[in-house]
Amino acid sequence: MEAGLQNGRGRGLVVADEREAEHGLGGELNARIARAVVRIYHGTCGRGPTKARAIFRGNVVAVVLEQVLTQAEKSLVATGRCDEVVALRRELHVAMRDELALAVGELTRCRVSAVMGDAQCEPDLAVEVFVLDQAVMTTPIADG
Repeated sequence: MEAGLQNGRGRGLVVADEREAEHGLGGELNARIARAVVRIYHGTCGRGPTKARAIFRGNVVAVVLEQVLTQAEKSLVATGRCDEVVALRRELHVAMRDELALAVGELTRCRVSAVMGDAQCEPDLAVEVFVLDQAVMTTPIADG
């Protein structure tokens, strides 16, 4: 499933996998959450990850992001400065936290109680974890 955002090499961002998006529990919600997180990463970091996968169970949402590092960060990693890159990524997470919580809260129709995130250099991955005040509902809420 291709989303509208492009990675730095002109290819479309891959969000979840096609089977999950079409047949999985909450597949469309997963894809929307992944796209929202990628959009926020792109706006904050200047580029977004090339792959994102969101999953939820009960009141927990997790988003795994692949190939998140910028070229500058990759250059630092190549010179043995991974710790500094991870520290920077943690600071960027703090800068994005409120916007991430707002987006996931709106999409899940839940209040976000906690947002936690981290990154690592090799492999180039990041994760965002959201704890909600209630379980995610996968059926549409009827208009009253």
